Amino acid sequence: MEKHKFTISISGSKKEATEKVNGLAVLAAYLSTDTIKALAKVVKEDPAKVEFAKHYLGVS
Repeated sequence: MEKHKFTISISGSKKEATEKVNGLAVLAAYLSTDTIKALAKVVKEDPAKVEFAKHYLGVS
């Protein structure tokens, strides 16, 4: 499979931005394109489901 590099901007401290991009890289490595697209849609359009997921994961 081909690998591609992208340049993105993430708001926050250097540490926060690094942690976010590392998390995104893991999601991209383990989830299918369709799953990532569906997850992005839920995050953008259904904050109640996001809060439920955060509670389930034990994060605030």
